[in-house]
Amino acid sequence: MVEIHQLEYVLAVAKYQGFTRAAEEIKISQPSLSQQICKLENELGISLFVRTTRSVQLTPAGEEFVTHAKRIMSEVNAARRCIHEYVSIEKGCLKIGVIAVIGYSHIPNLLASFQKNFPGIKLNLYEEQCGVLLHWLRSSKIDAAICQIPSTDPNFRFYPLITDQMVVVTSHRHPLANRKSVDLKELEDENFILTPPTSGHYHDFLNSCRSAGFVPKVIVDCAIVNTMLGLVREELGITVLSSHVAAAATNRDPGFKIISLTPTIKRETVLVMRNNADLPPPLKAFLKFTSQWISKQIA
Repeated sequence: MVEIHQLEYVLAVAKYQGFTRAAEEIKISQPSLSQQICKLENELGISLFVRTTRSVQLTPAGEEFVTHAKRIMSEVNAARRCIHEYVSIEKGCLKIGVIAVIGYSHIPNLLASFQKNFPGIKLNLYEEQCGVLLHWLRSSKIDAAICQIPSTDPNFRFYPLITDQMVVVTSHRHPLANRKSVDLKELEDENFILTPPTSGHYHDFLNSCRSAGFVPKVIVDCAIVNTMLGLVREELGITVLSSHVAAAATNRDPGFKIISLTPTIKRETVLVMRNNADLPPPLKAFLKFTSQWISKQIA
């Protein structure tokens, strides 16, 4: 029976066309290597090499043998890499940047489910606005980001998690409170309480307003949804949020009114990764798990 190390020996000798350099590469003595090759040839009942004082050449049978040996070793190495990945994720670390509003979605379920399925991977979360998260991702401070920002940056890969749209949130005493929907242009004279300029939410809303012919009057920028809603309740201004965030944060509180917005301003929460060919095992496991999680959400 041919053994794996014998395949490695044959490939090394074929590569260097000699025993000296081949022995150096596989770190055994030259006599031991020659002995192993002879043993294999005896077992096979055929010569794999033609030996001269100047070189070592493959016989026709040897060439066929090498073709199969390369294929076998390729599969063996792939199997080794696969097992190494499983071993690696037993004790790994994953740094994920997140926006604060994911707490109002099903994303915590994704993160918690992943942690339960891969308890050996330490999950570190870093909370910031989208622009900062992408900067951290670009500089490798984090492994991945969950944010709401459109981008065509070829250095990143984007995986959709949640598709949503913006809605207007007002106090129940606001003049628009009894409306089911409002045109964006009608909000030109309103005072806005918005997320910080480093957020994707802010940029999307600003661009939409500009397309409608005006720049929103932002009197307060705030990263905390509950604080934003508290100011809305006190009638300092109005705000716009993703519909799932607005619904979860107001929790049907009669003090707030949620109004549809036209034209629709879409919001998409995405998982962002650097566009690298080789992902570290913990990140590869997270991406695979996320894909399965999304499939279950759709189903």
